[in-house]
Amino acid sequence: MAGRSIATAQELNIDGDTVGYTLHRVVGRKHVHLVVDEDARLQVRAPWRFSRESAAEVVIENLLWVRDALDRAVRTRIKRAPLVSGTRLPLLDEELRLELRIAAQMDLLTSIDRGRITRKVRDAIGSRDGWIARRGGVLQVVSLSVTDTAPRSLVEAWYRREANRCLPARLAPYARMLGVEPKRISIRAQRTRWGSCSSQGTICLNWRLLLLPSDLCDYILVHELCHLRHLDHSAKFWALVESVFCDYADREDRLESMQADLAL
Repeated sequence: MAGRSIATAQELNIDGDTVGYTLHRVVGRKHVHLVVDEDARLQVRAPWRFSRESAAEVVIENLLWVRDALDRAVRTRIKRAPLVSGTRLPLLDEELRLELRIAAQMDLLTSIDRGRITRKVRDAIGSRDGWIARRGGVLQVVSLSVTDTAPRSLVEAWYRREANRCLPARLAPYARMLGVEPKRISIRAQRTRWGSCSSQGTICLNWRLLLLPSDLCDYILVHELCHLRHLDHSAKFWALVESVFCDYADREDRLESMQADLAL
C-alpha cells in the first residue's frame, strides 16, 4: 500500500555476517523506515531518490534492532501462539479476554441440539467445532476439540462476522466525505493484503482490520475509497489520501511494523 516504487535486492557483509534486504524506493515517501515482515525479510522503505549507499548506512546504524527484529520474526513464523484462556485479543481500540472451555462431551449432541444452545445464547455463533459468544469484555468459546484448530476457527468466524457488521458502517462516513460510493463491499480473509479496490468499484476488506487500532483501520478504509477516484498510486491519489489524513505516511509505517505481531 505505497506509491510507485522500485524494489532492489541488496546485501551487506558485516563482520563476516551477510545481511540481506530489499530497498523499496517510493514516490512521495519522505522518511526512511525499516520493516521486518512476517516472513522474516528486512525491507528498507525510502524516498524515491534515496541512494543504495545511504540505505546501507541506515541498516548498519540500526543493526542491533535489525537482528533482534529478524530473530523475533523467525520465532513468530516457527510457532504461532496457541489460543488459551486468558489470551488477549484486540478489537480496534478495545481488548477482549478469551475464555476457553473444552467440552468434548458435547460432541454427542446433534446439530439440532447445538442449534438450540446457540439460540439461547444471544449473538452466539455455533458450528461443528462448538460455539462462541461475547459477554462484555470476554469472548467465550466452548470447543468440542482439544486441538488449537477448533477454537481458532470459531474465533476467526466471530471476527469475520463482526467485520461484516462494523466495517461497512465505519467506511460510510469517509465515503460521504470523499464523495464516492463503492458498488460492493466484500469481507475476506487475505493473508497479505489489508484491502483492495477493483476497477468495477468493489472494495474488499480483510477482517483482520479489526485487530488494528482504529486509526490504522480507518487509514485502510480511506486508502481503498480513494482508489475509487484514482485506481493508481499517483500524486493525485496521495493528495486525496492526505486531504483526510495528513499523517498517512506515519500510519503506513506503523501498519507495516505491526503485521508480524497480530494475534490471529
